[in-house]
Amino acid sequence: MSPTDANPIMPLPRPTDDPGGLSGGTLIAVVGGLVIGLLIVFFGVRQERFAGLDAAEIAIRINDLGLRLGRDVLVPTYGWTMQVELPDGLPESVRDTLKIEIREERTGAIVEITDRFRFDGLVGTTLIAEDLGLIEGLFSVRATLVDADEQLLQTFRRQRIRTWLGGPPIGSRQIVHFDFDVDRDGDGRADFEADLEGLGLLARDAGTAAGPFAEAIADRALARVRRAYDRTDDPNRTGRDRDQVFVRFEREIDDGPLVTRICIGGRNATHPDSIGFVRYDPHNSIKGSEECIGTAEDGSDAGLFPAAFSVYADDPLWGDAFGPLIAAPFGSRPGDTALLATPDANDRARVIATAIARFGDALGTVMSHESAHALGLVPTGKPSLGLFAGDEQAGEAYAHNLTVEDTLPGEPWLMNPGGGFTLADLTGQGAAGELRFRPLNWAYLKDRVVLKAR
Repeated sequence: MSPTDANPIMPLPRPTDDPGGLSGGTLIAVVGGLVIGLLIVFFGVRQERFAGLDAAEIAIRINDLGLRLGRDVLVPTYGWTMQVELPDGLPESVRDTLKIEIREERTGAIVEITDRFRFDGLVGTTLIAEDLGLIEGLFSVRATLVDADEQLLQTFRRQRIRTWLGGPPIGSRQIVHFDFDVDRDGDGRADFEADLEGLGLLARDAGTAAGPFAEAIADRALARVRRAYDRTDDPNRTGRDRDQVFVRFEREIDDGPLVTRICIGGRNATHPDSIGFVRYDPHNSIKGSEECIGTAEDGSDAGLFPAAFSVYADDPLWGDAFGPLIAAPFGSRPGDTALLATPDANDRARVIATAIARFGDALGTVMSHESAHALGLVPTGKPSLGLFAGDEQAGEAYAHNLTVEDTLPGEPWLMNPGGGFTLADLTGQGAAGELRFRPLNWAYLKDRVVLKAR
């Protein structure tokens, strides 16, 4: 796969009398535009008969979002992606006529960017790089094709570019500390071990075997979190083999001004059925915080509460995943600890390994969801103020994904309201596989979306 700078182009040319920066009047216009909001206008020409096709049409997308979802998204001067989708069934000779141009409306400067696109089937993608030289203001993009009869098929899209306004919300020094050693009840023992006992996975007389078992689940859960934030399937079509959010997730680290500590274990008396309850921090304005005891907005304990997974006890998957181990909890048989290193040694080892995998993945999914709230997902409201999420009057939909029509998404995205998830969703055993951040969430985490309120 070609790197994004494999075919560099010159920045957009500037008029000779352009001072190269923002004048006072321009700065006022930009700030005023922020108050007015984002302006993105899409205009496409549908050709009823083009290259022998009926209703041929070219589509232009930002961050691979549909027109309705992406029309109001704010983007910075670089770092976001653009897609051009061609009609199906085009002859190769017509595809070869594709021309994509970007125009700076203020100066009239035009640059052809066709060669920047890498096509996978009908969809071509380019990552808008810094060397393109985009500046704040309005731009237009035009894609055109010409068939054998010299008919023109074209699409226009206008996009307003905004500034970072103080920097991206997620920085490379941001750290999330998942504390599995918290002791809320003060009994001198990690609450997480007691939670595993209460669920029947760990024997009450496990003794020294309790620690290694809890560690194995914690490691599995942390690995799930890192998979959620380190994507290999390129949701915004950047063309990168690996698309990673620059946040460190650690189990052991010294707390500091850029560390958000999320505690794992214990009970939340105010919300006893809640597995996760972490404060939503709009725009990640608090880079470091303690999401543990008494930090929720209503004064209750915050964090993750694995014991509340008992709400899924009647789910058929619960019996399949955990029933065999609950019948003889970990630590109730000699040699259980040794089987942690040999998961395929025998039937007992496989029972233990399955329970660790399922519980660790489910817990890690909730950890991924809750840590995203601490990083500012999901900004409430519609673009350009938010990312399609419910406000404080929306109940469970507050700071969770909604559709353009303010309904719950049909797809089981990671930042949907938690009450709608099944145990299969949480463990990654459902039809959708492991829950993922939807592309618009991912664009926020990767700083490809600029929100107006900073």
